[in-house]
Amino acid sequence: MIGFGENSDGKTCAVLVQRFVHSFRLATKEEVHDEFIRLGFHPEDNGEYYTNGLHDIFDAVEGNVLMGDDGHIYFIDTIIYPSDTGGYETYCSLSPRHSNSNQT
Repeated sequence: MIGFGENSDGKTCAVLVQRFVHSFRLATKEEVHDEFIRLGFHPEDNGEYYTNGLHDIFDAVEGNVLMGDDGHIYFIDTIIYPSDTGGYETYCSLSPRHSNSNQT
């Protein structure tokens, strides 16, 4: 962490440094799924998020998961909550993707 900034909603947020990921392309949905399974996670709520019982990971969607030049998958800008903290409800209330997918 190198400091604090303000996001587009005017909220204070941490400013982090991350090494540049040389990506070959965006990871496919199947590659993301297979990587989560390999790591011991399983899909919940029709693939809306993945959990291993300890952590829930949301927003691992196209644009947030890269296939690196080195053949590794890199998760960028995903959301992680401890499984027992109501993270799913928080995610549902904050996620534009979740809200948009459930509108009639």
